[in-house]
Amino acid sequence: MKKSFIFSLIFGLFFAVITFASFNNKSFASNNYPVVFVNGLTGWGRGEAGDNLYWGGKTTDLIKDLNYGSESDRPNALEGTVSPYSSDYDRAVELYYYIKGGTVDYGQAHADQYGHSRYGRTFQGIYPSWDGTNKLHLLGHSMGGQTVRELDTLLRDGSPVEVQATGDQTSSLFQGGKNWVDSVTTVATPSNGTPTATDVGNLRVVRHLLYTGALVGAKVPLVVPSADYKLDQWGLTRNQGQSMIDYIGTALKSRIWSTNDNSLYDLTSNGATAINNRTNLSPDVHYFTYSGLATKPNAFGRYVPISTMNKVDKIGAAFIGAAGNDPRWWPNDGEVPVISAQFPIGQAAVRDDVTDDSQTGEWQYNDPENGWDHKDFVLQDYDQASSLRNSIVGFYDNIVRKLHAL
Repeated sequence: MKKSFIFSLIFGLFFAVITFASFNNKSFASNNYPVVFVNGLTGWGRGEAGDNLYWGGKTTDLIKDLNYGSESDRPNALEGTVSPYSSDYDRAVELYYYIKGGTVDYGQAHADQYGHSRYGRTFQGIYPSWDGTNKLHLLGHSMGGQTVRELDTLLRDGSPVEVQATGDQTSSLFQGGKNWVDSVTTVATPSNGTPTATDVGNLRVVRHLLYTGALVGAKVPLVVPSADYKLDQWGLTRNQGQSMIDYIGTALKSRIWSTNDNSLYDLTSNGATAINNRTNLSPDVHYFTYSGLATKPNAFGRYVPISTMNKVDKIGAAFIGAAGNDPRWWPNDGEVPVISAQFPIGQAAVRDDVTDDSQTGEWQYNDPENGWDHKDFVLQDYDQASSLRNSIVGFYDNIVRKLHAL
């Protein structure tokens, strides 16, 4: 009897240990879909700015850090690079081809409407096996969050306008019916726009300075880290063998100088509202958002930057912290109001901490990461990067584990 009891006890403990391990071991995760990390405005690809990575700055390589012990054909994290200045719609199309592979097809109807080329660059594809079985998690920082939202909707709904325009010659993307996304996560994303874009960034003079930089391939330290603006569809990339005189003459005739089909407009309140109106939530997809707060109220109730905010964003933080007459829009991370980063206005949302992670079809939002500014999320605040490195890597590691447990 005693031996039987001891055997039962040992067996029970063994079973308990195995059960506990199954909930904490990655091999028992519900899925192992890779997470594609997508850059925001001014973002760049690996190697375009020397040893300065978009995801990790000069301190670390976030993508590499997240791929510990991963199978070579099924990594935890992939880096999806899209144009830093194209419109959100164009970026979403570029992201599809960057992941799947092929020549970017912006759509004939869209190209005709805005006056740029239908086709763009050709990509080998970072995950060519992407389909309804081999799904992906999409995660975007800043404008990258708008971009992954746009692609999520395009994959499912396609574009009836493009199908009508080109029939059986329509890109597979625009034909819709692709339930290829398991989750969408936005980080410090201006889903409802930001005052710095609405009141300053979208001014014609600012846009023209930006496009002039693209024209000559200029880098601007701390603002434009890469000389590759990726605006080929607008004729702002010099073709091989093309003379400089011919290139400049063609580029100056481009419709980019007068269009709203660009990133700066899409970050305004009107541009963001248009994106919110044309995107939707799938009942089969998980949605999460994260925001940062690096400002505090002053004696007058307006929000000003905290002492650790990166130097580049301090003026913008003060501007957002006093813009307009609605105090709800004043708390911000230096570039994006918290209220804009939490979830798109008009779409279903619930607090993450009172909802099971398995919930689908609505945004699960969190309290802002207190003390983290916009650039901290990608370790681009060089003064704070070293001290924040472990926290930021842990932040994304927790997200990846969360997504793999869905």
